[in-house]
Amino acid sequence: MAFTNASRSCSDPLSNGTDDNKAVTLPAGSGIVISLDENPTTGYSWNVTSSPGLSYVNDTFIPPKTDLVGAGGVHEWEYIAAEKGSAEFSAIYMQPWMNVTGSETTFSMTFTIE
Repeated sequence: MAFTNASRSCSDPLSNGTDDNKAVTLPAGSGIVISLDENPTTGYSWNVTSSPGLSYVNDTFIPPKTDLVGAGGVHEWEYIAAEKGSAEFSAIYMQPWMNVTGSETTFSMTFTIE
């Protein structure tokens, strides 16, 4: 899992794997990239929700750099910190046809946009 801080461009994610439930302060207009491991060959994908204040730019699935069948890749979401105030990105990793049980993998970040 990754997060790009305000000093990076939207196309240059900074991976650190420790950003779940993190609160981040950044200036309005900053680019944000959130990058999460995903394996759609298993039927699992991230169901993402973002609040006002984050302006959606793009999302892309980056396939694995292997020929192994069933290998997972990375899904990246790009946003702009568009409005001053609080904003949140949250995601739940699940098969879309299944009911939420509470045992799913989740990811969330909160942002204070200045």
